[in-house]
Amino acid sequence: MNEQRKKPDIETVKRTSAKVQEICKRADANILILDYIIAQLEEDIRQQPLQRYRLEKAKQLLKME
Repeated sequence: MNEQRKKPDIETVKRTSAKVQEICKRADANILILDYIIAQLEEDIRQQPLQRYRLEKAKQLLKME
């Protein structure tokens, strides 16, 4: 019932490590792309007339202008 695991050889560890590093690099690249898309969408929203109107009203309310 108390079975001990065999330690993997160094080559298996190196291959697994390389795969994990590649996955992390790809995930980082995807996150960067998503951040860019989000920024573009937020800019598009800010440029919409209704959003600009609401922002101006909020600024007036807070006497920022």
